[in-house]
Amino acid sequence: MEQDEFWILLFILGSVLLNWPVLSLATGGGGPLGHFTIIVYLVAVWLMIILFAYLFDRWTSN
Repeated sequence: MEQDEFWILLFILGSVLLNWPVLSLATGGGGPLGHFTIIVYLVAVWLMIILFAYLFDRWTSN
């Protein structure tokens, strides 16, 4: 996978995972832990995107 393709894929992945319908699925019905689960979901998605970008950069910089 070339670098341009990877950045486009990462952008699309972030757009889908941080889109409102997907975020509303993470709330779990709006119970008392709804805000906690949405924060955990957001942090997990951001960490995953950062990790993918870091690993791809390390892999292509050889």
